[in-house]
Amino acid sequence: MSGFLPVMEMSAVAVALTTGFAGVARMRARYVRPHLKVTTGVVTGHKYVHGDEHGDGGYLPTLEFTIETGRSVRARAKGKPLSEPPEQGREVPVVYRRDRPDKWCYLGNLADYEQETNVGVWATFLGTALTVGLVLGLADLIMIMWG
Repeated sequence: MSGFLPVMEMSAVAVALTTGFAGVARMRARYVRPHLKVTTGVVTGHKYVHGDEHGDGGYLPTLEFTIETGRSVRARAKGKPLSEPPEQGREVPVVYRRDRPDKWCYLGNLADYEQETNVGVWATFLGTALTVGLVLGLADLIMIMWG
């Protein structure tokens, strides 16, 4: 028996699992995007965060903004830290999640939140890789049975 088939089967399973995770991430992105709102906020402070193995350190601004219900919210922005400390009192665009504005807000525009495109590209790539892996595994199986 060829050692190629188990390798292909394991690869196909790994790609299938990854494609499944990509699909879940895509569904999550579709859920989150309609719940995002955009407003204008004011920078009220900042906190320096140290870098780790994934990126450099920087400044996370504290934002104060009014949500659609009229309630004022003060929260630390999520996302990539800024290289320079933000100017206090400066008006900035804020994107927040409607159901959790105090836990999930960041500096930027709604167009910056385009995870769906990246997830779709990866899901397509992994789905294609899965198909190729299954075809090669099937070809190896046929060669084992008739060879």
